[in-house]
Amino acid sequence: MSEQPGIILFGRTGYGKSSIANMLVQGDIYQKKNAFTISDNAKGETLNIYTSYTEKYQVFDTVGLGEPPSHLVSHKEAVNKIRDYFSKCKVTLNYIFYVQKKGRITDEDKKMFKLFKEIFEWAEKNIVIIITYNSKPEWVEKNLETITEDLGKYPIISVDFPFTDEDEDDIIACSYSKKRAQSLQRLEEKLLELRYKSIKPEVLSSTQMTEKNVSKVVRFVPVVGSVYQLISSGVYYALDKPNNAKERLIDGAVSLAADVISIVTVGASKSAPTVIFKELLVKNHRK
Repeated sequence: MSEQPGIILFGRTGYGKSSIANMLVQGDIYQKKNAFTISDNAKGETLNIYTSYTEKYQVFDTVGLGEPPSHLVSHKEAVNKIRDYFSKCKVTLNYIFYVQKKGRITDEDKKMFKLFKEIFEWAEKNIVIIITYNSKPEWVEKNLETITEDLGKYPIISVDFPFTDEDEDDIIACSYSKKRAQSLQRLEEKLLELRYKSIKPEVLSSTQMTEKNVSKVVRFVPVVGSVYQLISSGVYYALDKPNNAKERLIDGAVSLAADVISIVTVGASKSAPTVIFKELLVKNHRK
């Protein structure tokens, strides 16, 4: 039996990540006892990273981004949680969902998407953009150029999973249930069409990100920077982060070559006046 496709949901607080997660693992959203906690307001409900398995999928619902420092999980803390979790996590992922709410894509949305790509920089080929909240394929098609300009050229899937309140009219509740079922079918059909191969996400932890920022400064120090990059390359290979290791190795090798050329050039320039002086002495002696 093959492993279930792995799916991670990433995005801002209140954009519908948990609703998508519940639909994938439960087939619907319930008023109580959902696999993933949901809320119909802008306050984040996902305080940690949760996962659930079914015969179809393994789904990860991440901490919501964009929360102010006063909330239970601030934006900075959420980013660190995501980095630290997936830096150590050994699972493979097929689909990396970036969840975006239907409507105008704000500068803050663009900032979050940029951060998302930085975290999963080695998994860009598995990114899928999910447009939520009364989103239909026609709306995506109409706004495709703008979405692509703001977020990049990735597969885009529209979903609409409206939550049914306890006091909702039966007719409306039935209508919402039908919408959710149709939207889930469209989502799953699109995933079957994409058929992305599983990858091992190479995510740097919060500590490793600090080290990476330090290395960007150290690399400009002659010789020391080159040696640092080469040593850190070995460390990242040992940590099973081959892409980061390769990047450091190439950077270190190029820097080391430049250092050697620089040393040779400086040495040659310093020895040239000495040679000329000796030649003049020989000429004067002969005279």
